[in-house]
Amino acid sequence: MKVYRKAIFFIFYIIAVIVFIFFTLGPIAWSFVLSITPQSEIGSSTTKLLPEEPTLKNYEKLISKGSQEGSLFLNGMKNSLIAAVLALIIGMPIAILAAYPMSRIPFKGSVVIRNILLFTMAIPVFATVIPLYKIFIDLNLMDSYIGLVLVYITSFLPMSVWLLIGYFSTIPKELEEAAYVDGCSRFYTMVKVILPVCYPIVFAASLIMFLNTWNQFQIPLILAPGRSTKPIAVVISEFVTKSTMDIGLMNAGGILAIIPPAIIAIIFRRFLVSGIVGGAVKG
Repeated sequence: MKVYRKAIFFIFYIIAVIVFIFFTLGPIAWSFVLSITPQSEIGSSTTKLLPEEPTLKNYEKLISKGSQEGSLFLNGMKNSLIAAVLALIIGMPIAILAAYPMSRIPFKGSVVIRNILLFTMAIPVFATVIPLYKIFIDLNLMDSYIGLVLVYITSFLPMSVWLLIGYFSTIPKELEEAAYVDGCSRFYTMVKVILPVCYPIVFAASLIMFLNTWNQFQIPLILAPGRSTKPIAVVISEFVTKSTMDIGLMNAGGILAIIPPAIIAIIFRRFLVSGIVGGAVKG
């Protein structure tokens, strides 16, 4: 009977894995197939699953600075990378400095602040775009990295702070007390004692902020539509217009655009898992 139950469980497990892989990697695989399919075959009435004459011309266009599409694409990649790096450099120190006192130093109003942070994560993006647009116009921040990065930071800071608070709270207070006995200040203790122990969650929060910033579409579409700040997601969407629809080029751009965040996610995946799960396990 136990062997029969194990066999059924194993079968359901295999089916679940296959379904998960299909819905996760299926769209990416189909996007790659379309990216190497000539435009003439995509528009043909006898379109097949695989292209008869696969081509890499779409990729050549996008990585070539000599073509208009390549110039726009590479500039969009650069803009996305700059915005994501600036958001990390500015946002993560703020998140750490905000999370540490709320988790390690008891004070009045800390619970209220946490609830406010949680409430801000439930506000949809479109509810704030119109007010932000008016503010950007008044402050002359349209098409600027500064304004765009500030919006990114304020959008993803609450989640980062919540993750850090949960992990900081699991660190034994004896570590800080030992540092105070040795004459360390509160700030020195945080930098030299607490942060080295909490590096998994710091990496996890940084990775989440980077990926969310890289994938942004609605905010930069309205607040940064200019060439100097337009990110890669907006650039790829512009390959489809009212009069033309270059499906192969758009899919090739999507494949190339997911390579940088995918590489970063693969390299730091263990920090992402241990950082998010670690607080719950230790707690």
